[in-house]
Amino acid sequence: MTSAHGFDVDAFERSLERNIPGARVAQVTKFWRGVSRETWAIELAGGRRLVIRRDLPIGSFTPTSLRFEYEVYRRLAASPVPTAQPLWYEDDPELLVDGREYYVRDHVEGSWEVAHLTDPDPRYDELRIAASKEHMQKLALVHTCDWEALRFGEIMAVPPTPAASAETMIDRLAELLASFQIEAFPAVTEGLEVLRGEAPTDVPRVSLLKGTNGIGEEVWRDGKIVAMSDWELACLGDPASDFAHVQRLKPTVRDRDGNVVWSLGHALEFYEAESGITVSMESVDYYRRLGALETVIYTHYAALPLVSGDDLLARRAWVSTEVLFEAVRRMARSAGIA
Repeated sequence: MTSAHGFDVDAFERSLERNIPGARVAQVTKFWRGVSRETWAIELAGGRRLVIRRDLPIGSFTPTSLRFEYEVYRRLAASPVPTAQPLWYEDDPELLVDGREYYVRDHVEGSWEVAHLTDPDPRYDELRIAASKEHMQKLALVHTCDWEALRFGEIMAVPPTPAASAETMIDRLAELLASFQIEAFPAVTEGLEVLRGEAPTDVPRVSLLKGTNGIGEEVWRDGKIVAMSDWELACLGDPASDFAHVQRLKPTVRDRDGNVVWSLGHALEFYEAESGITVSMESVDYYRRLGALETVIYTHYAALPLVSGDDLLARRAWVSTEVLFEAVRRMARSAGIA
């Protein structure tokens, strides 16, 4: 087998032999979801399954490195947080697949979807609440893990105090944007100044943050999260930030009389009971506003291959124009100028 769907199997098998002697590839399948990087499922003879992550031919859609993503997995392997087991990072020029570095992790059986989660039928209200609670429990594990013992400070900016968490995040994101910025964003500059002045300082602790989280970002099986995935936007900071990034797991559920029996407020109370960490709605709202800067960063970064002419993918053009425009408008609203 020399190639499969644009994947150089022979090159990978040379790396495989070094790391799992005697193993052979039986099947290669490209995972269709996700745009930031490529994900490949590798089935070995005998049934073991692996996952490979690598950048697109012209790089990632996000400015965080593939190595960073791998290093997050490597550190989490020694924590209570459920993740896929990382196996190795390949950067040997003789063993690269199609000239690109990649990392390998074990496959975790499950799905990124939860059946009936978005079905409006009240029969599934309890399912929605249970899924939200499960996610809160797993975020509690992330936020209470000993990030210092796990050496996350070696790869992430560390806020000097909990109160400085938002300012540290702003500094890091602003520096990241400046490292590749190709046009001026006055609304972003103004918005950041306002957000600096309004940064929450009543922060309970510095925690490991997942970044994007929720449906589409984790592996589910039998109603439980068996692996937390997609750590490319992980950082250290205020736990409230992660609640501004939760995807589809903050349902508002009402009983037959119209009373709200579950909401984000209820979820935060449940999370506090699990973690001992208090998160205010005001802080969550703040990080929702700051989240616009993160969107500006990845949508603007997506434009670089368009400008250079290396990749004229239509999706890049859409992300780096329409989606970017809306993110800049959100920053303008933070500054009170839109």
